[in-house]
Amino acid sequence: MKPRVLALALALATLTCCTSGFYHVQTAIRFRYPTLDIFGAAASQMTLDDINQLVELARPRPDILKPFDQIEVQRPDEAYIKSGRPENTGEKMTTFSAHKKGGRWFIVPGSVNTGEAIITS
Repeated sequence: MKPRVLALALALATLTCCTSGFYHVQTAIRFRYPTLDIFGAAASQMTLDDINQLVELARPRPDILKPFDQIEVQRPDEAYIKSGRPENTGEKMTTFSAHKKGGRWFIVPGSVNTGEAIITS
């Protein structure tokens, strides 16, 4: 393998394994959703199918801003999602909770909230 190609492969492997903080997230998720931050005690248990289900749940809902920014997973069957990707204070963002039952994710009724983000440095 050429040195440049090897260096690029090593750099990609490093970025892929380190973008989720302290928790390992499947490589397939990193490639499909490179800007999504997944964290929490149960983050390593999230699968690509889990993320796809959550994204598909939100897709038809106009009250949920897209795209997803963060998914906090403290338990394998519960997720707290932030979406809308605000970059400045005052821009809109959405938060909601989801629960997994029988292998399927559901949005927790009454948990969807959209408001202004407060960005701190």
